[in-house]
Amino acid sequence: MNHLLDELMNRVEGCEQENRRLRKVIKRQNFIWLATLLAAVISTATASIVTKNDVFGTIQARDITIVDQNGIVRARMSGDMPDAVMYGGHVAKRGAQAAGFMIYDKDGIERGGYVTFDHDNAMLSLDSKHHMIASLIAGPSESGTGVLNLSSQQNAMELRADDDGARMSISKSRIVQQQIPAIEPLMPETCNHWAKLEREYPNENVCRSRFSETACRRCLTDK
Repeated sequence: MNHLLDELMNRVEGCEQENRRLRKVIKRQNFIWLATLLAAVISTATASIVTKNDVFGTIQARDITIVDQNGIVRARMSGDMPDAVMYGGHVAKRGAQAAGFMIYDKDGIERGGYVTFDHDNAMLSLDSKHHMIASLIAGPSESGTGVLNLSSQQNAMELRADDDGARMSISKSRIVQQQIPAIEPLMPETCNHWAKLEREYPNENVCRSRFSETACRRCLTDK
């Protein structure tokens, strides 16, 4: 009887020892899990802060497009800007490859931009949904050419400074009505240039889009 009681007590003591051991193991595992979770939280928070405040020295891309919540393109930076899409899906050709920054309205229609062209002009423009309304142009030559254009569908005003002089031109239907001061006569190089354009585009009054009737008649008559 005493032998059985001693054996039972030994088993109870063994169970208690095993229970104490298991408690230590579970406690140790819980500590490890908690430490791992805390480290993960700290790491995530630190990564978020680093990403938020990180400054990239260089970002290289051919095209960066910004869209709104409806997926409509609202701004674009590109090394090869596509042609302008105006109201009704009309595509306005740029006439030369351009690189720079463009803005678009909620309908995805181009409304302006700041670009350089392959012919080396730099231009800042603001557009209606149908055509260009205002533009500021800088030419590439050492002597310099500066142009400010404001236009409606029929009327336009241009401030220009180039090798021919500085003047203000008021136009209607792309024909100069008044020029202050009038550029008369045209320099030989200028006259040759516009006479060539007149031959290439007959009956389009290309010279009259830039100069007075007197200056163009004298130039073209001489030619």
